[in-house]
Amino acid sequence: MQDLKHILYFADGDFGPTRALRRAVALAEQHRARLTLMDVTVESGITADLIRRYGLADDVQQSEQRLAALTHLAEDWVRGQPPRLRVTIGTPFIEVIRAVQRDGHDLLLKPVHGRPDDRGFFASNDLHLLRKCPCPVWMEHEPEQRDDVAAASPGEAVPMPRSARVLAAVDALQPGSAALNRRILDTAAAVAADSGAALDIVHAWQTPFAPVPTSDDPARSGDPQLADVLGVIEDRHATALQTLTADYRSRLGGGGTHLRRGEPAEQVLECARELASDLLVLATLSRPREPGLFIGTTAEDLLQGARTSVLALKPEGFVSPVQ
Repeated sequence: MQDLKHILYFADGDFGPTRALRRAVALAEQHRARLTLMDVTVESGITADLIRRYGLADDVQQSEQRLAALTHLAEDWVRGQPPRLRVTIGTPFIEVIRAVQRDGHDLLLKPVHGRPDDRGFFASNDLHLLRKCPCPVWMEHEPEQRDDVAAASPGEAVPMPRSARVLAAVDALQPGSAALNRRILDTAAAVAADSGAALDIVHAWQTPFAPVPTSDDPARSGDPQLADVLGVIEDRHATALQTLTADYRSRLGGGGTHLRRGEPAEQVLECARELASDLLVLATLSRPREPGLFIGTTAEDLLQGARTSVLALKPEGFVSPVQ
């Protein structure tokens, strides 16, 4: 991972020792980076009359309560240089992105609790952050029960949460994406090394024309000419993937490279399920594009379908729509 200078942890109302918090603390210690703990009070819009009548906490009082909770969290779990604490009032993803822009954070970490329905793993604010935050965003899946490390005594050294398998998704043939692909691989390799995890690298390609053979073996498609064309295309993708990953083979740690044919998002998600990957590293755009486009189609489908932690990167020159 790049040399980190200023890490932002967004609690999102969870004031326990989450995996995301422990990772933020450990990374800050490892990189000697500044650490900010942040939360946001959603603007309620409740009138002063209702607040007085029913004894409700107004937005300022709620913010004070959140700040007190962050203070206790920092006192219990952050050693060394005290973190900066920030609580704002407004729309959560907007407030967080503005903090990133204002203070120059180079990594955002946030806990994510899986939802037991079909609405997707990530909630609305999560998706807004993944799409629009200009710095790398690490959405850390939190287990239903705190693990043994989380139950360690406050004030002790906070070890880095462990990952078993890290999956880096690249597009080896995308024009102009060489630098971004290397950022993805460097980041994934560094995370895997920190955790002693296996590193897997996946590249999925889709036939650029119809019809698409239903068989996994082009030779069985019934059209020898089509089989030859698909073979040539696949060889190009295989060569590109081999070239891209040549410098990373010694860092796979028991993982491997995976070339998949089919709809890219479906293939990457299927690969993650088959490998039981617990972190997916990806880019939300291959390069800055026309105004108004902040995430690619494949990345959007990946985020909608992901059921694991995600570390999302942006291309150089990305400009957030949040100002």
